[in-house]
Amino acid sequence: MNVGVAHSDTNPTHSYLNSKGIWLTYLLIIFIGHLLVLSIPYFSVALAWTLTNVLHDLAMFVMLHVTKGTPWVTSDQGDARTQTQWEQIDYGQQFTATKKFLTCVPVAL
Repeated sequence: MNVGVAHSDTNPTHSYLNSKGIWLTYLLIIFIGHLLVLSIPYFSVALAWTLTNVLHDLAMFVMLHVTKGTPWVTSDQGDARTQTQWEQIDYGQQFTATKKFLTCVPVAL
């Protein structure tokens, strides 16, 4: 029994990227990161966009493709410990809206 747990999913990694407003929040974080890079006085606009792209790609690579298991304490008894975050999104289904969105954002950057 999960006492005090607000969600019914044993592994929230499957569904947190489908939460309301998460895509907008993700885009806002990228934009704010770009503004921070752009605020460094010696960087041109082109270099700021390049650094934004590189920093985003490195962060997402580590977050989605290197990190295994679940970032939260779950009751899945370690079922997801061998899966990366990317493999856990939408229960491992391919070509979902979330995975398409996460693939298109780096291309757009």
